[in-house]
Amino acid sequence: MLRLFRHAPRTHTRAGPVPARAAIRCISRVSRKKLVEAQARPSPPPPPQIKLREYQEECIQAVLSYLEAGHKRLGVSLATGSGKTVIFTHLIDRLPATGNAAQTLILAHRRELVEQAARHCTLAYPDKHVDIEMGNNQASGAADITVASIQSITSGDRLHKFDPARYKLVLVDEAHHIVSHTYLHVLEHFGLRHAADWREKSAPALVGVSATFSRFDGRALGAVIDHIVYHR
Repeated sequence: MLRLFRHAPRTHTRAGPVPARAAIRCISRVSRKKLVEAQARPSPPPPPQIKLREYQEECIQAVLSYLEAGHKRLGVSLATGSGKTVIFTHLIDRLPATGNAAQTLILAHRRELVEQAARHCTLAYPDKHVDIEMGNNQASGAADITVASIQSITSGDRLHKFDPARYKLVLVDEAHHIVSHTYLHVLEHFGLRHAADWREKSAPALVGVSATFSRFDGRALGAVIDHIVYHR
């Protein structure tokens, strides 16, 4: 026979049975205590700010000066170990947005360079959305900063999602590769292939960074880089 109990069910402790309502009140007090403790716990410290060396600041200032003077396609020559990733990461926020053009694209030709740039940007700008376009990883095209493998971004129609009108800056790591057909295809898309392109409509700034702007095949980098603004 089914029996109906009029009294509240009971839970048990070592001291004996405890009414369910009392148990709920006890759990509620414990939950509130944990919530108060969590709120009192200090929030994690912000990521450390990297202090630029004097020559790194000089490099950024040189780039900004040329851009303010109306130049569009610039090169920076920095020896290996000079912190080029640190420099172009800091350049992103120093270059103001123009209208709706506020996004940045970073191009590299090797996986480790893509991952390194993405890591630096994520640490430097914790409030910005950083995407990676590489291999099976596809960026949205709407992130504040996109770091892309040149091989992946030029594969199929993947480049089309990046609206040139929304970009203020295109950065190229190891820029001595910039005259290869894959890079030229990207520059064409962003209106940076020929000077006449950005006279007709706005285009992002182009900054290429490399330890050397010499090529063994004799192809002229001057076709896409107008000024080497800093050398160290």
